[in-house]
Amino acid sequence: MDIESEVLIVGAGIAGVALALAMGRKGRQVVLIERSKQFPNIPKGDFLQPVTIDLLDKLGVLPEVTKHCAHIARVNYGTLGGVNCFTGSYEKMDIPVRYALNGDHHHIHQSLFNAIEEMPNVRFYPGMNAGKLLFTDHYVSGIEADSAGKTVRIGSKILVGSDGIKSKIRDQLGLKYHLYPYEEKMAKMFAFTFHDVTHTREEASFFFGEGVSCGVFPLPGQRLRSYLALRKDIWQRIREDGIESLRGMLLSLCPHLQQEITQIVDFKQVQSIPAYYLHTEKWAINGAVLLGDACHALSPALGQGMNLAIQGAVELSNTLEEALITNDCSERQLRLYEKKRRKYVRLIQRNSTAHTYCWFVKNRTFVTLRNAAFRRIGKCPNLLKEQMLTTSGYSDKPPSFSHMLRFAGIMKP
Repeated sequence: MDIESEVLIVGAGIAGVALALAMGRKGRQVVLIERSKQFPNIPKGDFLQPVTIDLLDKLGVLPEVTKHCAHIARVNYGTLGGVNCFTGSYEKMDIPVRYALNGDHHHIHQSLFNAIEEMPNVRFYPGMNAGKLLFTDHYVSGIEADSAGKTVRIGSKILVGSDGIKSKIRDQLGLKYHLYPYEEKMAKMFAFTFHDVTHTREEASFFFGEGVSCGVFPLPGQRLRSYLALRKDIWQRIREDGIESLRGMLLSLCPHLQQEITQIVDFKQVQSIPAYYLHTEKWAINGAVLLGDACHALSPALGQGMNLAIQGAVELSNTLEEALITNDCSERQLRLYEKKRRKYVRLIQRNSTAHTYCWFVKNRTFVTLRNAAFRRIGKCPNLLKEQMLTTSGYSDKPPSFSHMLRFAGIMKP
């Protein structure tokens, strides 16, 4: 082999870098390869939940990440006209970390990457494109990669496919999956940033209309990032009517941002966000395992993508460490991480899908029922607490039957 490693990670997105950091901290020999020569400046923010913040602290990178994030104490849910239905407060929860963080994706990514660059046992190879998997005795034992037109053979005890939603590693492993592209169906999602904002608060907000929703998140440096999700037909109508139509829609959802919305003067300021749902039936085979978007992806409606990536990377690092200690890199051993993570991942995927369909539907009757249900959450402290524990990362339990009845209005709050 040209290069040998204990752990070979294909894909240096946030999940791959987080795993490299976690395994590097354990003293393991790690090779991380990435087909791009430099990380793209992805124009989106990431909302870090309390459990993720706790993990970043244990990895030793929280102080650096925090420099690039805004502190979030509360999350509001409301309807047209900025009418608030309920507020979830991290500060009032009985959990170890009582706040969230919101920051630019590329700054958070770079903070983790800077930490692995200081580790002599973690080697990073940019501009290296993964090719054919190598097998020894029915175990994945490495990969052939292309670097500047030359073939490089990289050996590994464990290979991790962290190469995104359209993973080539997943395809070569022959793992079955279901991929649903929201954008190609009915939904469009966009982001834009407001600058020189003087009244930012320690809170994030979601506002729902008819076939449309808007999320508003503070960023450091007197900025706000807003996310617009809407039906494809509504977006086509807005494009035909012009930028004033877009400003009018945003104003109907967020009238408190009247001054900021005037900053949008051209559709070029509106950045499209790809949106997919991905479910993979199995995450590992002998000698290889998937991580992050390569094995699960979800609607960005709840902003949980980076959280699942980092949480999964830390859990996988524990499984990989046990595999290396016992010299057992079998499918059975590697799938222990899947067993621990799948229940929570599926719960967040379902919540995110439900969240998406809450704004996706234009039916007036449904919208009325949805708004009433949101207001009931604010009147049912236990239901609100349960939802906050789930999104914060501290609970993998679905809502109880009695809470669902209260949410539906069948039982009193």
